[in-house]
Amino acid sequence: MNGKKCSRNTKKLTALLLTAAVGMGAGSMQMAGTAFPGSDAAVSSVTVQAASKPSASKLADAIKKAYGENYWPNYKLDKNEIKDRYGVASSLYSSAYAEVPMISAQVDQMAIFKAKNASSKKKILSAVKKYQKKLKEDTMQYPMNQLKIQGSKVYANGNYVCFFMLGGSVSKDVEESGNEEKIIKAHQQLNKKAVNTVKNKLK
Repeated sequence: MNGKKCSRNTKKLTALLLTAAVGMGAGSMQMAGTAFPGSDAAVSSVTVQAASKPSASKLADAIKKAYGENYWPNYKLDKNEIKDRYGVASSLYSSAYAEVPMISAQVDQMAIFKAKNASSKKKILSAVKKYQKKLKEDTMQYPMNQLKIQGSKVYANGNYVCFFMLGGSVSKDVEESGNEEKIIKAHQQLNKKAVNTVKNKLK
């Protein structure tokens, strides 16, 4: 009778330890052949490792692959250039990736920030929205880029904040239609590919 009770207690304790291991998040918990009093059983070695979230550059690589030859940005910004352009200091993020075109006549760009915490995310999101607003109000842009800018996307997911203005050109039929609303929607649709890529990577 006592043997059965000990066996049940051992099972309960093992389950509790496994639950604790899962709850530890990043990192692992190991138990190597631990024996419990009153029982011949030993708990086998258990390792639980939580999946880490990808860096900004890993998300950027996935987005580039998704767009293929329609990914136009080709100049990677360093942390100082990121701060000058987007107003985001490096102290706010654990990783960041930003690329813009080398040719000033083009505006396609991508910026991804992995914020350090919720407070940092809020500051980054505010700065990126401010940048987008500034672009939209800039009347000195080339006419062909003004509608692309209107279709740009600020996207946040967890502690990630992104700015997308990607996809190259809209279809010839849409462009030649001269319908501004239609062209803006087409650019918004092009940016959805980047948003969906990030969503899939963060599942």
